[in-house]
Amino acid sequence: MAKLQWGTALREWRPESAKATLAVIALAASTLLMGVFAAGSYWMTEQRLTAQRAELWAKTQRHLSQPVAQFMWNFDVKGLNAVLASEVGGSVLGLAAVDESGKLVTQVGYPLPVAGGTLPPDAEVLSMDIPPVDGNNLGRILVAWSDASLRQTLSATLWLALAQLVGVSLVLLTVVWVGVDTLIFKRVHQLQQALDHAARREQTADIVALPETSNDEFGAITRSINAITARLDDELEAGRESEEEARAALNNMESAQEGLVRSEKMAALGRLVAGVAHELNTPIGNIMMVASTQQEAVRMLSESVASGGLTRTALHNTAAQLEEGAGLMLSSARRAAELIQNFKQVAVDQTTDQLRDFELDRQIAEMLSVISHVLSKTPIQLIQQLEPGIAMRSYPGPLGQVLTNLVMNAVKHGFNDTQAGTITVACMRQGDMACISVADNGAGIPSENLGKIFDPFFTTKLGQGGTGLGLHISHNIVYGPLGGRMTVASTSAVGTSFTLLLPFSAPDSARQ
Repeated sequence: MAKLQWGTALREWRPESAKATLAVIALAASTLLMGVFAAGSYWMTEQRLTAQRAELWAKTQRHLSQPVAQFMWNFDVKGLNAVLASEVGGSVLGLAAVDESGKLVTQVGYPLPVAGGTLPPDAEVLSMDIPPVDGNNLGRILVAWSDASLRQTLSATLWLALAQLVGVSLVLLTVVWVGVDTLIFKRVHQLQQALDHAARREQTADIVALPETSNDEFGAITRSINAITARLDDELEAGRESEEEARAALNNMESAQEGLVRSEKMAALGRLVAGVAHELNTPIGNIMMVASTQQEAVRMLSESVASGGLTRTALHNTAAQLEEGAGLMLSSARRAAELIQNFKQVAVDQTTDQLRDFELDRQIAEMLSVISHVLSKTPIQLIQQLEPGIAMRSYPGPLGQVLTNLVMNAVKHGFNDTQAGTITVACMRQGDMACISVADNGAGIPSENLGKIFDPFFTTKLGQGGTGLGLHISHNIVYGPLGGRMTVASTSAVGTSFTLLLPFSAPDSARQ
């Protein structure tokens, strides 16, 4: 709420004049720049004065160490006072000498606390050891030290920087306000008045050319406006005609789009039926072949019975042949039923396949073996990198459908008919999820199409067998029954990688 109020206040405060906006920007820029300069100047001065303080303290120590040690050793208080008094001044307010037991020997200048005095609030006591003589400690020198003069210098530097900041900002604002107003905004205002006058004309033909007052940038703008005005009438007339044609074309396109969607759905259904028929040819052909053989065997058995030449051996052979044929027909019928069920699942977004336990690597290997004959006719190599021992309780049918779609999509869109390459199918554990990837080193997906590939009916193979439904169905299966996530990464001329993250156990809601 506070951010909203600040945003509203900022919009209300923003000046409506471009000239005022430019002046505010110039003032803010100069203030920021000079603020940086002032901060830098203050920091450099502070560093320099700090160095001077350290140098002055070191100098004071050098001046006092030897003379004070000599006078303290000789108990010459008068000489000691003279030496200490020579250092009083500037930052040194007072000095006191104490012996090794801390007893006051002498005091000069401002009284220190050791001599019963009270220092000003801006003063501190610095201490230095008196150099020993013949191995004897002589005591310390206490110095009342004040940095008031340093702080005054820093304060003067800061105020000088602020004065420079204000002066430069005022000068810059004056230059911007007067110079830009004269060179730009007054001429823009004149140009605007001329355009307003032209806009009040009732017809385009009544618009008169704007006067050219100079040969600079504004003169070029004026000439451009006059050129545009000369063509405006023709353009408006052409625009009206184009608008009518576009409206008619839009109506036709909407009608054509509805028909295209219907025809694409029917074409997808037709291709699905054709695929079912193609896959069913083998089991149905087996059933027909076995059935014709069985029919011939029964006919021969009937003839043997009618002629009275039926033997026990012939009867056993015929029975065994009939039993074997029945088994072949039963397995072919089961295969046909399984194919019909699988193809029916391809046509829906949600599947009702059986939930069961399986090993992920074995299931993927079996699925890939089914489609390996497609890759055997191409120079594409299928690589499997399957981590063993990943136990799943999920829907193997929909999972196989998704992986089949991804592999066949890579074959169709990633490579041309003669291009060699690899498609790598891998699975591994990733935390509490199973990670499955299908990657190829083909042509890749253009960046402008990457966000559309899961849309229904989106395909780059329109009219070449592509329905645009495979990835859409796969996406719905992964996020639906399998309860996982699906991502894609692709680089043109490098390849494409689809990644599936699936729970080890499919969600219970998917079973419903």
